[in-house]
Amino acid sequence: MKKNKNKKENLKICVHIPLYLDNSKKKQVKNFKKVCNSFLKFSKKVSIFVHTNRAIKFKNKKIKYLSYDFKNDHPYYLTWYCRKLMFKQKNSYDVFVYCEDDIFFSKKNFTYWLRNKDLCLKNNFNLGFLRVETKNKTLYSADQITKSDRWLKLENKKFIVIKNPHCSFWIYDKNEFNDFTKTKYFHLKWKLLSISGVLLIREMATYGWHGIDIHGKDMGRYLATIILLKKNKLDKDSFIKHLTNNYSKNPAGLFGTFKVNQIISKNLKRFTPQSFFDKLIKKIKYEIYYYSRINLKTILKKIKSN
Repeated sequence: MKKNKNKKENLKICVHIPLYLDNSKKKQVKNFKKVCNSFLKFSKKVSIFVHTNRAIKFKNKKIKYLSYDFKNDHPYYLTWYCRKLMFKQKNSYDVFVYCEDDIFFSKKNFTYWLRNKDLCLKNNFNLGFLRVETKNKTLYSADQITKSDRWLKLENKKFIVIKNPHCSFWIYDKNEFNDFTKTKYFHLKWKLLSISGVLLIREMATYGWHGIDIHGKDMGRYLATIILLKKNKLDKDSFIKHLTNNYSKNPAGLFGTFKVNQIISKNLKRFTPQSFFDKLIKKIKYEIYYYSRINLKTILKKIKSN
């Protein structure tokens, strides 16, 4: 036990945080400090790199600020500026983290990842986290809007397959990260659009290597994103706090309205990977939806111009 503790405390960890300072966000800096202070407790060898539009008065020898002027890019691209430096660091650290400035990743979350990630990786699954918010002492999910109805067992551990793998955060060990850097998904050579056709720059950055692309296709690395179950309930150590509670306070559609205790379906079925035929049908459906939407937008623009 002591040996494992010493090993964890000596892990070289790099954390990259995009921080676009906005004067209208009153608690932004306070939340950012909480996020950093949590990461600094993980190991003696933590380095935090903050990519920002301006420096702030929060100094620590383990925190480095990199400022940008955005003369040629929209501020949303700040979420991608870290990739160049991360690529250079790929052989210098044991753990690589990308985290938004209001995502509180605790030491318990980190231990949960260390204990379960190898089992998941060797079976081609991504170990997931649940981004949670608190409203009236009740936990809500910021990302899940439908029940999870698939489960699986790896060795003696039971997991649930979550429908939406997004949590504004990702973490990979050195081997996994190095493989990630060899893909187009690391280098912004792909697209993810909203229903209205908006390019989701920030979401693309936070998905890491476990999201979907413009064609509704997964990224080809994982069979699914899964969360550990304990006594048939989601492991609380997988819950990462969204400090702003934006979605539960002001729900954006269904996001922020789904209670954490409602996520697991009562009618669970064993998970089976999608077949080639299933993936093909899914892709065809998405292509039909995507191109019909584009054509409709073009037609509407012509009607308005006339």
